[in-house]
Amino acid sequence: MTESAQGAGPARLEAWNVLERVRHGAGVSEALSEAGKRSLSPADRALMTQIVHGVLRNQRYLDAWLEPFLRGELDPSVRDILRMALFQIGFLDRVPTYAVVNAAVEQTKTVAPRATGMVNAILRRAPSQKPKNVSLGVEFSHPDWIVRRWQARYGLERTRHMLWVDNQVPPLTLRVNLGRIARETVLAQLQAQGVRAEASRYLPEAIRVSGPLWLEDLPAFQEGNVTVQDESAMLVTWALDPKPHERIVDLTAGLGGKTGHILEKTQGEAEVTAVDLAQNRLSLLRENIMRLGYAHHVSIVGQDSRIFSLEHPKQFDRVLLDAPCSNLGVLRRRSDARWRKQEKDLGGLATTQKALLDAAVRLLRPGGVLVYSTCSVEPEETTDVVRKVLESHPTVHIEPVQDFLPAPAFQDFTQEGFLTLLPGDLGMDGFFIARLRADVREAE
Repeated sequence: MTESAQGAGPARLEAWNVLERVRHGAGVSEALSEAGKRSLSPADRALMTQIVHGVLRNQRYLDAWLEPFLRGELDPSVRDILRMALFQIGFLDRVPTYAVVNAAVEQTKTVAPRATGMVNAILRRAPSQKPKNVSLGVEFSHPDWIVRRWQARYGLERTRHMLWVDNQVPPLTLRVNLGRIARETVLAQLQAQGVRAEASRYLPEAIRVSGPLWLEDLPAFQEGNVTVQDESAMLVTWALDPKPHERIVDLTAGLGGKTGHILEKTQGEAEVTAVDLAQNRLSLLRENIMRLGYAHHVSIVGQDSRIFSLEHPKQFDRVLLDAPCSNLGVLRRRSDARWRKQEKDLGGLATTQKALLDAAVRLLRPGGVLVYSTCSVEPEETTDVVRKVLESHPTVHIEPVQDFLPAPAFQDFTQEGFLTLLPGDLGMDGFFIARLRADVREAE
């Protein structure tokens, strides 16, 4: 029986397990992926995901809701049960309140029996006593330091909008390999499944999906012709503008989303290298590239990008560095990231980003192109990094990124040659993109 019928069941149990894993350091995507391998129905898998992200996106508000009813310390496992229940009561309407309360009480009996009475008492009283007159940080469940930074830079109303965007369920966007299949064909496949979807107005290979979709059932996905990627992340490869027969390297390649896009843009006719230090990511990258059908068109290197650059100086026509960052532009997708970073972390990230960008410049052939991108829009991680590195590389200069983007709408989001999309701009994730070029004479 599913949770929609009973209020308790596999969806709620697995959601609690995922939250516990996240609390102990696992990434939310990793924990959800592991839970999704279990025998859950599509409806339970969807509800589990909704509860997990909902609790993490609204965690601070849910804790403020709980606070007046607590006496002393609360076991973290019990707190997660209460958070899940209050999220369902306050933000969902699939299950009646009484069923949510009963499910939480039953779950508490198995986790912390002595807390059963307390959980029951809190959930009987709390629904009618939601928090009032709270700060922006509590209302939208963001750390105060993020609210403070954004409000100083963007003002109150824009900050409120960005905070609101971060708490919405992000859209699912598909990237179509146009060299193999027409976007209209994929749209027809989606329509045949009863999925609501529309062609992006901004990128010719993108489709925005607004209804539930199980990718494994989509023929284009099975055949390796469709990949999940936000439009702002697709723009990185547009800025790189890769060409067939070039030597191209994707540093800190992660799961290979942008590597795959480069291969699609060049139809496997470029000499592409993907570099990443983490073996677990490299394993998933290989799987993703195999699904796309390009396994024999890319070299995968498990190495620190900085060491790789020392061994391969001036060997690449194009270099992509999508640098590790704070993820503050994609908090609606990485719902746990807002609780994992402190403002002081930005300095350490910037140091790493500068070192990686230095390494990327080292790989450039004279006349070569380098794209630096982050899913953060914080100056310490974006413009400051680029300008600092360029000071020590006088033969590398900024090339206006807007000249390589696929729609006129992006002109409004470029300044000094950089593209900065704030969370929610054009319906996309927050992203920063800079395009650099080495002079034709010998680069340093």
